[in-house]
Amino acid sequence: MTVDRDPDDGIHAGVADVAAFLERHGVKARAEVIAAKDESGTLAEFVTSSRADLIVSGAYGHSRLREWAFGGVTRSLLDEARFSRFMSS
Repeated sequence: MTVDRDPDDGIHAGVADVAAFLERHGVKARAEVIAAKDESGTLAEFVTSSRADLIVSGAYGHSRLREWAFGGVTRSLLDEARFSRFMSS
């Protein structure tokens, strides 16, 4: 699942590719692309509504000043206590 302000065909194809890879390895998966401005809030809503057991994600960082001023999805996931997470950078 990914959230993007303006998802294009490449984003849809990338998410579908990941879901297909997981399915080939016996992991039940589905591809979701959601268009939204609030990536962190939309992600949290999706995870809660789908009753996911685990969030697997990359951890992408910006400059400390930008993260402090604007936040970020990685920071939001780290701060969220409701979800189990597996993150890699």
